[in-house]
Amino acid sequence: MNKLVKPTVETKKAPAAPALRREPRAFSFLKARRITTSPPEIDIGGKAILAARVHECIPALARALVDQSIAAHNERGRERGLRQPIQLSVLNRRRRAARAWVQSVVSAAVDAPTLHAVATQWLPMLTGHGQDREVVVRTVRASIEFLRGAITGVLFDEPADNLLGHARALHVLETVLSAHLAAAEEALR
Repeated sequence: MNKLVKPTVETKKAPAAPALRREPRAFSFLKARRITTSPPEIDIGGKAILAARVHECIPALARALVDQSIAAHNERGRERGLRQPIQLSVLNRRRRAARAWVQSVVSAAVDAPTLHAVATQWLPMLTGHGQDREVVVRTVRASIEFLRGAITGVLFDEPADNLLGHARALHVLETVLSAHLAAAEEALR
């Protein structure tokens, strides 16, 4: 009987290249910008571009900020062994605080009443009024960095021929957030 035999072809696999070890790059966190005498100068063109590009996303940004604060709250609860859901009234207050804060950032508000509201009302409401100062400072910074990243993503979501306007809007955003961070840190002292 004739048997059909398949010829076998041996293929040699090339040795796998060693995995390249990536060096982590340092993240540039915002630094607090203390306002001593007068508010910082805000670029009018950058402010207009920031408002135009981010205005439609304010509700989504506020929801994402509340979700981030709830996740941080739940994580702190797991660390302490407490499992308690957030009450609806607290959730609604956080939503209002988040929306007001995002609107103030998009409108580039760095006047004294806004900074006072940021430091004593909106950010403490979002962070949950913790007893431990270090935890509150950490969650305030995390909320500010989260909003910075989210708005930066909205600003640079599409390719553009000229990114100068985007860069001006980003400068306005970082100026406003650094003033808000300084006000919050001052209030936490």
